[in-house]
Amino acid sequence: MTRTNSRSGLFLMEIMLAILFFSIAGALSLNMFAKSRQMSEDAFHLSMASDQVRNAAERLKHAAVSDTEKSKDTFFSECMSEAYPNADETDSGFSVYFDRDWNSCGREEGFFCMEITPSRTKETGLFCCNFSVIKTDGGDNIYSLDLKLHVPNRPQ
Repeated sequence: MTRTNSRSGLFLMEIMLAILFFSIAGALSLNMFAKSRQMSEDAFHLSMASDQVRNAAERLKHAAVSDTEKSKDTFFSECMSEAYPNADETDSGFSVYFDRDWNSCGREEGFFCMEITPSRTKETGLFCCNFSVIKTDGGDNIYSLDLKLHVPNRPQ
C-alpha cells in the first residue's frame, strides 16, 4: 500500500507542476498580446497623424503657389480656416481637433489636436510652419513636422 500511495503523490506533484508551467506560459502570452495590441494602436495613430499633417501641409503648399493675389500675411489664415472650419484660431496659429476615429471635430469632442504654428523668416524669405499632433488628455507628441515654403510673388 505504501508504494501506491507514493505513486499517487508523485503523480499529483507532476500535475501541479504542469498546471504551474501552463499558468505562467498563459500569463506571458496574455501580456504579449496586450503589448502587441498597444503597439498596433500606436502605429495606427502615428500613421493617421502623419496623414493629417501631410494633408494640411499639401493644402498650404497649394495655397502658396495657386492664389498669388492674397498677401503673405493672409494666405495662411485663409487657407487653414477654409480647410478646417472647426479649427480654433489663436495668436500663434491654428488648433485642429480630431476625435478617436480621426474625424475632424470641435474642441469639446477632441481626442487629438494638430497645432499649426506659422513663423516667417526675414533672412531667407521663407514661410516656415510647424505642425504638431498631440493627444489632448496627456499632451503626448505623436508626430511633428517643420515645413519651409517659398511663397512666390506675394504682395507685402
